[in-house]
Amino acid sequence: MNLSKISFIAMALLVVVSFVMPSNINATSQWARKTGLSCNSCHTVFPRLNSFGEEYLKNGYQLMTTYKKDYKEAYPIEAGGVLLDEVSNIFGFRLNMTPIALETKSFQEDFGKEKTTKLTLGSAVWLQAFVAGSIYKDISFFSELEYAKSSFKFNWFYFNFTNLLNTQLLNFQVGNISPLEFASYPNRLPQLPNLKGEIFLLKSSAGKGETSMDMSSARPGVQYYGTQDWATVYLGVSPGTSAASVNQFLNYWGGLVLKLPENVLQGFDGSTATIHYYNGTDTKYTGAEKDATGKELPADQQKAQIENSFTRISPQINIRYKDMIDVQAAYVAGSDDNYGLSTTAKEFKYSGFALEAGYMPSEIWHLAVHYDKYTSEDEVNGIPVLNYQRVVPSATYVVNQNIRFTVYYEKDITPDKNEDLKVDKTYLNIRVMF
Repeated sequence: MNLSKISFIAMALLVVVSFVMPSNINATSQWARKTGLSCNSCHTVFPRLNSFGEEYLKNGYQLMTTYKKDYKEAYPIEAGGVLLDEVSNIFGFRLNMTPIALETKSFQEDFGKEKTTKLTLGSAVWLQAFVAGSIYKDISFFSELEYAKSSFKFNWFYFNFTNLLNTQLLNFQVGNISPLEFASYPNRLPQLPNLKGEIFLLKSSAGKGETSMDMSSARPGVQYYGTQDWATVYLGVSPGTSAASVNQFLNYWGGLVLKLPENVLQGFDGSTATIHYYNGTDTKYTGAEKDATGKELPADQQKAQIENSFTRISPQINIRYKDMIDVQAAYVAGSDDNYGLSTTAKEFKYSGFALEAGYMPSEIWHLAVHYDKYTSEDEVNGIPVLNYQRVVPSATYVVNQNIRFTVYYEKDITPDKNEDLKVDKTYLNIRVMF
């Protein structure tokens, strides 16, 4: 079965679904149950937040109208001074399944034979159980437990402390958090949830250090943020890969987000621009070296700690137009002063770009394109050490605001890459949130 045939099948399935399944703008997710609002009050095509949804998140999952009133009105039960919410208002599920997928150059019948196309049917990607919401006037939380490939893991787990001293300028996140949570291109809750901006996921020291980190994934830490109608500022600190420090260094980040206020440019309300900075130090050989049995090696066999200080700078922009057009773009410049974690340190630089643009001609259709590119200054045989380029067009049918069917076509367009190593993917993905 060739790529064009499977692409036709996936698109045909999407079209059939759009006619067979009724479209209903009513939603049943936990946020809708809590607020009484429809899902598209906070989302364009879920999980992507619109401007209103971003403010709802920053405000600790409380509507500003609720916050400004007596906060006890937000809770259906008051038991001896303890404010309790309905369990259904804070508990939800997400399902992710890929019923049909095709990958070129991914199946080999026998050794020595040419690689052909691999077909995958009925792939259950993951199930997420998440508990989130406000538990008091200025305290809220988010916990996401994911089951995939016969194992469980926590992706995001944090508390929000918002509007402290009754001001939007004093808010904190504590737990497993993302440094890019409030940026113009957060790389979380995207329009196309199967895709990430790959430039944000490149790890320091090529991922070979003791605390190698990327720019956007969850990490333990504390983040301050202050927000006003036109701007948000954030500052964060993290030990790195674990809550307990692996080495003597901390990672630091910060950013400024400028937001276009309402009625300044008709229809473009909520558009933003961001400048983001990240700095950390990765290490190798921290502490005493041990052999395979766990016994400490002699002093003459101990190795001195090696450091790699790295920085990431990312200007970003998000252009919104009437919840119909949503364009996110980010440039990243990265620098490691000892990328190989060797005794002969050498600076390593790379840069890249991520773009995601979506258009919703109606409430039930979302058309989008995703683009990634990154490259390094260092080369081997004339080819950059880091070398990647991809384009992904997609089409989404929104069944019920919290049920989406999306056809993706991922095309590897990396320059100077062996054609036999380029893998193109076409697949139909289903996501449900309730």
